[in-house]
Amino acid sequence: MDATEGYLNQLETWMRERTTLIVDAGASVETAGGDNDRWRAVREEYGIARTPQADRELILKANEQPRGALVAEIQVALEAVAREVLRNLKKLASLDGYDGKIDRLRAQAERNTEEALRNYRQKVFPKRGMFAFAKEAAQKPSPVMPTGPVSDVIVHTCRFCGAPRTSSELKCQFCGEKFG
Repeated sequence: MDATEGYLNQLETWMRERTTLIVDAGASVETAGGDNDRWRAVREEYGIARTPQADRELILKANEQPRGALVAEIQVALEAVAREVLRNLKKLASLDGYDGKIDRLRAQAERNTEEALRNYRQKVFPKRGMFAFAKEAAQKPSPVMPTGPVSDVIVHTCRFCGAPRTSSELKCQFCGEKFG
């Protein structure tokens, strides 16, 4: 293994370690949108300003986040890691023979933020059961269904095959018999 390949491996390891540190530090916060020493150190390292309290409350209420640092703050830190990796890869772009490994690491850096955010959400947000979405939808009024009384609707069906009458024709489109 030569120096360039070793550097690429170190860069990949650094990205993986920093990503894990950010996600774990954010998940270690006990109160929703709160702070602790681990998360404060990450915020200071990446220069992430704390979200104002009024905005923080709105975000937490909308997302129903039970604990952990704000997802937007986590995302800022993860994007900083990806930018650092991409910046270092740009320096190596002119080297021949490493195009495949550089491209692979570039693609990994570009999708790192999304994958780490998914991992963070799984750690912080409660797991929802199989029917949780259906139960939630049933409790909310449907924008499609009318909320008032429903008028009686009569569907004419064929007396031979039971198919619905779909047009004004007097013959069933399915079996050819006459309606009537």
